[in-house]
Amino acid sequence: MFHIKSLEMVHWDYWQRVKNIPLDAKIITIAGQNGSGKTTLLDALRTLFGLDCSMGRSYKHYARHAGQQTSWLRAVVDNRPVGRQLSNRPFRSSGFFSEDEVTLFCQIQKNGGDWKRQYLMRGGAVAIEEVLDANDWLGLETYRKRLANAGLSPAMAKVLALEQGETDKLCEYAPRQLLDLVFQVFGDKEVLDAYDEAKRHQHDTEIELQRFETELEAAQTNLERLRLRAANFHQWEGLNKEQRDLQEEILPTLQYHEVREKAGATSHMLRESKASLAQQDVQLSDKRAELAERANALSAAHQQETALEEEKSILEKRLGELNGKLKPLESLLEQKARLQKLAADEGADIADVAAQLEQKEAEYIRLRQARDELTARIAGERAAIAALEGKSALPDPEHVRSMRRALADAKIEHAMLPDIVEVTDARWQGAVEGVLRGYTSVVLLESARDASAAYRIGEKERYGHFIVSDRVRAPEVKDQSLLSVVRFTAPAPSWLIDQLARITRVDSVDAGMKQHSGDEWITPEAYHHERRGGRSLFVEAARYRFGQAGRAQRLAALLQSLPKLEAQEDQITLKINKLAGEVSALKARIAGVDAAKELVARQAEFDEATHSAAPLKAARTEVGTRLGELFPLTKKATEDRTLADNAWQNAKRALADGEANLRQSQKRQREEREAHARALGEIRKAWRHLPHAWRKPARRLELVDEHQNAHQVELRLKHLATDLARDDWETDSTVVDQHVRLTALLQGRQTETEERRYQNNRAREATENARGAYIERLRYTIKTYSRNIKELGELAGIEVHTDPVRLENDDVQLAQAGLHVRFKFDGKGPIGLNDGEASGGQQVMKSLILLIGLLKSDDGSGGFVFIDEPFAHLDIRNIQLVGEFLKNTDAQYLMTTPLTHNTDVYDPSELTLITSKKKKDTHWAQPIFVLQRRAQEAA
Repeated sequence: MFHIKSLEMVHWDYWQRVKNIPLDAKIITIAGQNGSGKTTLLDALRTLFGLDCSMGRSYKHYARHAGQQTSWLRAVVDNRPVGRQLSNRPFRSSGFFSEDEVTLFCQIQKNGGDWKRQYLMRGGAVAIEEVLDANDWLGLETYRKRLANAGLSPAMAKVLALEQGETDKLCEYAPRQLLDLVFQVFGDKEVLDAYDEAKRHQHDTEIELQRFETELEAAQTNLERLRLRAANFHQWEGLNKEQRDLQEEILPTLQYHEVREKAGATSHMLRESKASLAQQDVQLSDKRAELAERANALSAAHQQETALEEEKSILEKRLGELNGKLKPLESLLEQKARLQKLAADEGADIADVAAQLEQKEAEYIRLRQARDELTARIAGERAAIAALEGKSALPDPEHVRSMRRALADAKIEHAMLPDIVEVTDARWQGAVEGVLRGYTSVVLLESARDASAAYRIGEKERYGHFIVSDRVRAPEVKDQSLLSVVRFTAPAPSWLIDQLARITRVDSVDAGMKQHSGDEWITPEAYHHERRGGRSLFVEAARYRFGQAGRAQRLAALLQSLPKLEAQEDQITLKINKLAGEVSALKARIAGVDAAKELVARQAEFDEATHSAAPLKAARTEVGTRLGELFPLTKKATEDRTLADNAWQNAKRALADGEANLRQSQKRQREEREAHARALGEIRKAWRHLPHAWRKPARRLELVDEHQNAHQVELRLKHLATDLARDDWETDSTVVDQHVRLTALLQGRQTETEERRYQNNRAREATENARGAYIERLRYTIKTYSRNIKELGELAGIEVHTDPVRLENDDVQLAQAGLHVRFKFDGKGPIGLNDGEASGGQQVMKSLILLIGLLKSDDGSGGFVFIDEPFAHLDIRNIQLVGEFLKNTDAQYLMTTPLTHNTDVYDPSELTLITSKKKKDTHWAQPIFVLQRRAQEAA
C-alpha cells in the first residue's frame, strides 16, 4: 500500500492555487475554524482517489465555487517496493516499475452546463503544466481499478462517540466515563484538572488583552484618519506646486522647443529634397536610354515573328495541296484493303449465315428498344432525385406543364395540390398518397376572380383535371379520420376536406370489417373500402408526391432503386455490344463472296495508286515535320515580341511619370522654401519674451526627457485642474502636527500591550507543551490498561477487544475522548459495554475485567486513513474497523480538527496543516499554513 507525499490544488473551492502541500508524514492533522476548509481539503483527496465526497457533497460543488472552467488536483504518492523485491511496487500493474514516486492528476472541466472529471498517472514528480497536452486520460472506473491494484481500499470508518450514562456498574459506563475512571485510578485526572485551571486563567487574561487591543484599534483608527488627512494635505500642496511649475515655465519652454525643432526639421527636409531632385534628373537620363534600348528590342522581335509566320503560311499551303492529291489515292488504297479482307472470308455457307444474321439483327433491335426505355426511366428518376435534393418542385407531366405555362402567361396565380399538403404521421403516408393519387394535377387558384379565365384556358388546353377556385381553411381534428393526419398549409377544396373526413383510419382489414357496413375506411397499407366495395390504392414510395415526409420517403426509395436500374442498363449494353460485333461479322462474311472478283478486276488501278502515293506521302511528311518545328519557334517569337512590347510600354510610362514627378517636386520645393523663410521670421518675433536660460538646448532636452512634449503637459494641466477642483482636499496644515503627537502616544501603549501578550503567550505555550508532554503518560496508561484486560479475558476464556483512544493536546478532544471495549463470550458474537445483550453474570465478568486491564491494538498494514473530525458520528462497526486499522504502525493518518487553540496542542502530529476562513471582500481563500515538527523532536 502506498502513502501520500504531497498535494496540489488549482481552482478547488475557494483556493486559487495551493502548491505542494507536504503530506509525507505518518500522522497529519488538519486544523482550522468551522467553515475554513478542513473537510474541503479531505474531499480534494477523496476526489483525487476516485472516492465520494463527504456530507452529500460532490466534486462539482467545489468546482462551481471557484468560478473557473477547469480545476486541477495533483498528488505525489510513494511507489517504493514493499519488502526487498524491487518489482514489488504498488503501481507496478500500471506500468511504473522503476519510479519511486508516482504523480496522480484529476482534471475537472465544465462541459456545457455540467462538470466532468478525468484522471491521469505519470511516473515521478510531474507538474500540472507538463500534462496540459496529454491524450491518455483515464475514466473513473479504470482509474479506480488501477488504484485498487495499488492497494487502495475504501476509507476507514469514523469513530462513533457514545453518550455517557449514569450507572453504578463499570460495564455500563459510557466510553468517556470509563476513560475518566482509568485516569483517576492511575492518578492522571488531577494533573489534567490542573492544566485546565491554568488554561482558564490564561483565557481570562486573553479577554482582558483583547479589550485593551480593541481600545488600541480604535485609537489606531483615529491615527489612520489623521494620517490620511495629512497625506491628503501633502498631496494637495504638491499638486499646486506642480501646476505652477508646469504653467509658468515648463509649458512655454516646450512650446518654444517644438517650434525650433519643427523649423530645423523643415530646413533639413529642404536640403534633402534638393539632393533628391538632382538624383531624379539622373534617373530620368537612365530611363531615356532604357526606352531607346527597349524600342530596338521590340523592332527585332517583331521582324523575327513576321518571318516565321510567312514561312508557316507557305508550308501550310503546300501541305493542303499535297493532301488534295493524296485523298483520292488513299481512298482507292482503303478500298483495296477492304476487298482483301472480305475475300479472305469467302467459302462459308451463305444461306446459314443469312439466317443467323436475321436472328441476330432482330435480337439487337429488341435490346436497343429495352435499353432506350430503361435509359429514359433512369433519366427521369435522376431528375426527380435532383429536384428532391434541391428542395425544388418535382417535374410535372407535359400536359400539366403546358397548362401552368398558359396560366402564368395569363398572370393567373395558382398552386398545385401537392404544394399545400403535409402528412403529420409517416405511418399513414401511403394511405394519403393512395387517396390523393388521382388529384395530383388539381390546380388551386389563388383568387376566385380568375376562375372564368382559368376555365377558358382549361377548355382550350383540354386539361382533364379539376381547376378549383372555391377554397376553405381545413379544420384541425384529433379523431380517427384520415383528415387528422393531413395538414393543409393553405386553403383547400371543401369537397376534398369532406372526403378525407369521411375516411376512418383502421389498423388492418379485420379491424375495418368491424366497422358499420356503410362506413368508409382505409388501412396503413392503403387498402380502401367505400360503398362500392374495397380496393388497394397502394403507391410505390418512389412515386410519393405529397408533403415533406413523402418527398423524403420518395428520395430514399429512388436512391435505393437507382443503382439496380443502372446495373441492369449496364448488362443490356454489354449484350448489345456483343450482338453488334456478331452482326458485323456475319455481314462481312456475306460480302466476301464478290470481293475477290472485284479485287482481280481493279488490280491495275490499285497498283497505279500505290506507285503514285509513295512520293506524295514522303513530301507531306517533310512539310509536316517542318511545320512541327515552326510551331514552338513561332510561339516563342510571339511571346518575345509581347514581352518586348510590354517592356517598351512600361519604360515609356515610367519616363513620362518621372518627368511629371520632377516638375511637381521642383514646384513644391520652391513653395516650401518660401513658406519656411516666412516661418523663421515669425519665430524670432514671437518668442523674444522667453528668458534666455529657458532657451538653452540642455534645459530644453532635459524637459523633453521628463515630459515628452507640450501636448502631454497640457493634458497634465487639465488633469491637475480637475483634481484640484474637488472639494475633498485637506487644506488645514495643523493636521500634520496632530498626526505626529498621536503617533508618539500610541507607540507607548502598543508596546505595553504587546509585552503583556508576549508574557501570556509564553505562559500558554508552557502550559500547552507541558500538557502535550503529559499526553504520552495518558497513552501509556491506556496501553497498560488495555493489555491487562486482554490478558485477564484470556484467563477467563473471554475475548476482549478495545478500540484505540484518540488523545491530542486539545481541550475538545480530551473532553470527548472515550474508551470502547467489546467482549465475546462462548464464541458468540461480540457485545459492547452496555448494549443489553449480556446476561447478569456476563455483566459482572465484564466489570471485573474492566477494573484491572488495558488494551492497545496490534500493528497492521500500511496505507493512509481520512478521519474527518474523529469520533463524531460513527457506529460500533466503524469503530471496530478504525481499531483494526490503527493496529498498523506504518499507517498514514489524515485527520481534521477544529482550530480552537495554538497549533502546539497537536503534540503527537508530525505535520499540522492550518486552514483559514475566506474573507468577505476577497474571492480566494488564504493559503494553507504548514507546521512540521523538527527532526530531533520527531525522533
